Amino acid sequence: MKDVELLYQAAMNMPASDIAIFNARAHPLLKQLCLKAKTYALRQYFKPEYDALLQLGLHIKESTHHFDLALIYPSKNKQQTLVWMAEAMLQLPEGGKLIMACANRHGGKSHETALQRLAGNMVSAAKAKCRIFSARKTADMNTDLAGQWLADGKAQRCESHGLISQPGLFSWDRPDCGSQLLLSCLDKPLSGEGADLCCGYGLLAVHLLRLSDQTSRIHLIEADQLALCCAAQNTAAWSEQVETHWLDAATEPLPSKLDWVVCNPPFHTGHSHDVELGQKIVTRACRSLKRGGSLYLVANRKLPYEHILTAELRSVQTLTEADGFKVMQGTR
Repeated sequence: MKDVELLYQAAMNMPASDIAIFNARAHPLLKQLCLKAKTYALRQYFKPEYDALLQLGLHIKESTHHFDLALIYPSKNKQQTLVWMAEAMLQLPEGGKLIMACANRHGGKSHETALQRLAGNMVSAAKAKCRIFSARKTADMNTDLAGQWLADGKAQRCESHGLISQPGLFSWDRPDCGSQLLLSCLDKPLSGEGADLCCGYGLLAVHLLRLSDQTSRIHLIEADQLALCCAAQNTAAWSEQVETHWLDAATEPLPSKLDWVVCNPPFHTGHSHDVELGQKIVTRACRSLKRGGSLYLVANRKLPYEHILTAELRSVQTLTEADGFKVMQGTR
């Protein structure tokens, strides 16, 4: 049984409640749980997961009222999960319950310890290499700790790159090595209409907008809504040239007939390595270009993208390789 199944099964065994689910994941048990509850509120910022919830026929909205049961499926980023734990405990009424489940290999014991520190009480069980644990809101809740977790996890300007970002985003507090290598190759203006595909908090887009006023429009495309919000703030000075798109680049339509695309594609789905995800995005990036348009791509040196580029583009070259990464440029 997976950790998400453990989480929903635990809630199914409780009386119907006003339920809030943080990082809700699509599962048949979730639909049963929501139908059973008096009211429910779902929080999900990642577009593929958001779409999967819609396909279950569920309404997605964040809670605007107090709830008596909170479920949290942890993020792969612990600091982001701590924010959800603090928010949930603060909104619960006295005696309200928070339940979490997590695979042991994904930090189950660490999250369990954090909940004990926050709530001052905790019940735990181990099953199928996972941990299921819960706490009640009592007078022993550490509100100071909750406030600290909320402050640490909010969107903030980072000294390392000078941009607004927040915990939970990819390489949130420093430029990642791949993007830095790609930036070193983007030393000339890119004119016309283009896209920063999988833009994160907008590191590449800000560089390009600062470099030239010849960019007529840049599309910021990102599956993580929190990252896209940061990217919009970081490019606010060029708002007339910027268009944001919250979408799944592997499955949803992209802007077309572009002059250029820059891309640092993901190759993970949650905790799992997913080469096919990056390959789908690269294929669709190539097809979003107009004839003569250019793609600038950075990737781990071992990832197999060359066959896609040579199949989709008229010319392909490797611009540089360093620190385990490669930057490739191709023309359609």
